[in-house]
Amino acid sequence: MIPSESISISDTRSTWFEEFIAGIRTHQLMLEKRIASDVLIKLYDVLMSGNLDQMAALNKVNADQHFIKSIIINYIKIISDKLPARLAFDTDDSEVLVWAEIQNDDEEMENALLIAEAEINSRFHRYGYDLTSTIVELRDNLQVPNHYSVVI
Repeated sequence: MIPSESISISDTRSTWFEEFIAGIRTHQLMLEKRIASDVLIKLYDVLMSGNLDQMAALNKVNADQHFIKSIIINYIKIISDKLPARLAFDTDDSEVLVWAEIQNDDEEMENALLIAEAEINSRFHRYGYDLTSTIVELRDNLQVPNHYSVVI
């Protein structure tokens, strides 16, 4: 007799594979009818080529997009109660760079930004992604470096 947990896992696995294969068949139809997006076309071209280097490179691009977007969204959520005077982001491979300009002597804001950095790094470092902050005060009179994108 098969334990009920095994049946449940088996059912779940079977359903997942059926949905996965149905998705691939849908992609096949879209490719054949020439209605697939450029991203989907590129994905299947790379997969069908069998070129492992291209597959790894495409995976890295997709992973970078996913994790960098998640890091920025989560960072802003963490600090959303009180935002700095100016906030900008840049990326460097698997690192998100933050430029935060705060009011003079605002230790509470500085601590909040450092805690947000720590929270992000504790969550995403295991995947190879980190966040690094540069915190300046208004009196420093520094311009946001050109390679950063200013959010606020």
